[in-house]
Amino acid sequence: MYLFLDFIPNSPILMKGLKNKVNTAWVVGNGNSLEHKVVGKPYWSKKPGLLYIYVPPYTLDPQVTAIGLLLDGSIEFD
Repeated sequence: MYLFLDFIPNSPILMKGLKNKVNTAWVVGNGNSLEHKVVGKPYWSKKPGLLYIYVPPYTLDPQVTAIGLLLDGSIEFD
């Protein structure tokens, strides 16, 4: 899955509703790995939590930053 940022984020990127586990997140083009975590997902629930992706300013492209997400299967949203 790819995300395209045409802005400079001033906080982590937030994704809601993604059911898949994110195995790896990186910046396409320079390959920098990105820290990510899921918050607010109880282990017993099938509802997804909130996915936060931390994108440091030095990894951003001045035009559009592409972020790749390697998921554990086909994309599923809630």
